[in-house]
Amino acid sequence: MRICPTVAFALVLVACSQAQPTAAVPSAVATNHVPASSAALASPTPSLAPGDLPVSSVDFSCSLPVVTRGNDGSGVTLQGGFINFPSGQLTHDPNGIIQSRYPQNDTATTATPILYGAGGAFYDRAANRWVPALPPQSTADGSAYAYVTPASLANVVNVASGGVRSFDLHSLDRPAVEDFGARGVYLVSPSALGGPGEGVWLLDPGSGSVTQLRAVHRVWAVRDGKAWVARLDPRDKTAWPAMEIAPADSVAQLDLATGTETEWFYRAGAYPWVIGLSGGRPVISVVGNGGQGEIRLLDKPGSDGELIYSGSLVFDGYMGNIQGDGERTWIAGAHGIYVYRPSNGFQKVFAFESDPYKGTQIQPAGFCL
Repeated sequence: MRICPTVAFALVLVACSQAQPTAAVPSAVATNHVPASSAALASPTPSLAPGDLPVSSVDFSCSLPVVTRGNDGSGVTLQGGFINFPSGQLTHDPNGIIQSRYPQNDTATTATPILYGAGGAFYDRAANRWVPALPPQSTADGSAYAYVTPASLANVVNVASGGVRSFDLHSLDRPAVEDFGARGVYLVSPSALGGPGEGVWLLDPGSGSVTQLRAVHRVWAVRDGKAWVARLDPRDKTAWPAMEIAPADSVAQLDLATGTETEWFYRAGAYPWVIGLSGGRPVISVVGNGGQGEIRLLDKPGSDGELIYSGSLVFDGYMGNIQGDGERTWIAGAHGIYVYRPSNGFQKVFAFESDPYKGTQIQPAGFCL
């Protein structure tokens, strides 16, 4: 098997070819207010890609914040907006524009006070504005968020005022913000290949002190003091092919306070790729021999979890593509926005054609209310 990298917002991996019968590696808060001055855009109905679903209506009413990404050659633009259900219409928010800046290599809002970030965006319901960060990089009350600059400075930003406190992180290797919890800002060193990262550190946003919590390896994500990690179970006797990342067949949860590690998912010969979290639970992609993939929501240790989707669609392993929302799990794919509910299954609710060559993409960006 050969691993080839692709790029969306971040580097992810896809399975390019398959050796039989060896292991497989997968691909890698809102408001009801909608600005009256914005034009509503209905979800288009292009011809379906192989294995895709038609757009279907839903039986609930809410507005889902989403961010679309585009690149006109002069820079990246993130555009915030709301998909209103059940109509399925997208309305762009004129206050939701976030532009990339060069040579600063960051992003900035056009709304004032200007907020700066490092790539992602979400709708901060408490502050009633778009923020240039991913939801886990924000505090629970939406009052502050954190990001790391290319110059290895950790910036802690006050959303209301735009005020920034900066701390030097040059002692760490390419740190990135994974979570902004009650104890502080959780940092990891991401993988250059898009797979699990290394280490977990805690930044005190008051003093700027940085503490390594544990010598944690192969970290997928950190939430609420727990690290989700990739592991290779000794029961697996698979002859793993040569590949750029170390083999793994399990997803485990590590309590960073106690060091207790609990296996949540195991499948011999398959690489469970964590593509996001929904309600604090991992959403994984598992590709089997033959290229058919599964998306599963893990609900408890030792379980196969809930099957969200099975088929040939590719869902990128960028953490911003998953948004938990009560019983709903929103997922962004190459062909639009999908929602999973245990009672209603997996539905496509908005069509959007992503283009990796043009840098266009869409992703959920907050709770649908």
